[in-house]
Amino acid sequence: MSTVARDALQPPSVSSRPAAGVAAVLAPLIGRLDTRAPQPRGFTLRFWDGSELPAAAGAPDPPVLIFRSPDALVYLLRSPGELGFSRAWVSGALDVDGDLARAFILTDTFRRAPLEAGDALPALRAIRRLGLLRRPVPPPPECEAQLGGRRHSKERDRAAISHHYDVSNEFYRRMLGPTMVYSCAYFASQGESLDEAQTRKLDLICRKLELREGERLLDIGCGWGSLLIHAAREYGVRGVGVTVSQAQAELARECVREAGLQDRLEIRPQDYRETDDGPYDKIASIGMFEHVGAANLALYLERTHALLEPGGLFLNHGIVRPRPRPMDPDSFTVRYVFPDGELHSQGHVIEAYEAAGFELRDDESLRQHYAQTLRCWAQNMDAHRAENVAEIGEERERVWRLHNVGAAIGFERGGLSIHQALLAPLAGAAAAPLRVRSFG
Repeated sequence: MSTVARDALQPPSVSSRPAAGVAAVLAPLIGRLDTRAPQPRGFTLRFWDGSELPAAAGAPDPPVLIFRSPDALVYLLRSPGELGFSRAWVSGALDVDGDLARAFILTDTFRRAPLEAGDALPALRAIRRLGLLRRPVPPPPECEAQLGGRRHSKERDRAAISHHYDVSNEFYRRMLGPTMVYSCAYFASQGESLDEAQTRKLDLICRKLELREGERLLDIGCGWGSLLIHAAREYGVRGVGVTVSQAQAELARECVREAGLQDRLEIRPQDYRETDDGPYDKIASIGMFEHVGAANLALYLERTHALLEPGGLFLNHGIVRPRPRPMDPDSFTVRYVFPDGELHSQGHVIEAYEAAGFELRDDESLRQHYAQTLRCWAQNMDAHRAENVAEIGEERERVWRLHNVGAAIGFERGGLSIHQALLAPLAGAAAAPLRVRSFG
């Protein structure tokens, strides 16, 4: 056999230095995975004893995936797939030295590499030599969501929302910035500030809804009240905001008082299913319907339809998938970020709009804008990491740090999207005035 032929059968080139310690034990198994990777491994593996399996030769500035404890491998063995990696990361047993976004991209194929029959023997040898079979299974991180009761009941939805939003208003203020808007911004350029882009997004919503002085606006899932305050101050509306997050409701009321708008705006700690004081001239729902669930999507749209004036407008803004795919109950997002959250394809959502009696007046994808928004949130978090850990604890800080980076990559690559849909009741369509699209 020629030298060229022999070289073609070897694993991707790594450092010529022989592995030692834990790295030496795992080298045969990792080597098998390396041969199946679509490209040479661009990251280094470092273990709790300091031993390493270096990145492929020539890899530029490789990040380091650090296994700080044998617990990291136990998590992966006991819960293969995303759940094991999630628990290892959130607990701190697994870490990254280097750029987290780059490490996320480089390790994606490696994390999802399927084991083959031939991997069983080297895997078993490594597990035995490292004593992992005798090691107790570490408990899940404390901040992993543990919900009870019927899925998407009012009580369970409150618990799910509390898990995500009742973390700390001060934490969210540091991450989101002064506008306190927890949804996709609308950037005019790459260099524009997050606050400018969020203010533009709020105004875009108001213009799409054609708000007029004296109109009555309902904001479903009002967050900390930023949209209502902007709409009342700039467009003269009266408004009601509902949220099932107690922490959000308390701060939103405080923000309304500070803006001097308490005579025009009301904040209620209330579920959308409990709101029954229509009609409203206009309704907005920004970043909320991801929490509704497939089983309640029709009910959600029926409720908004019933609360809206026949000639009114409804703007629904939320994350969707480019193609249908069920949510993985063991995913990082469901276990740690948005428990019980469900994403639909935009085609399915449009069908639901039509079934509920709405006409789709306008539909805009903000996918690239959300990627940029998440990058800004990640930068804000990095700038305040010490304060965030002190405020919400190390586990939750790690959850949000990974979420912002991973979600930004999801939107950049097209695995996630976000749509802003402008809807009108078909029953009032004949009487509606001629409208000219006035937003860009």
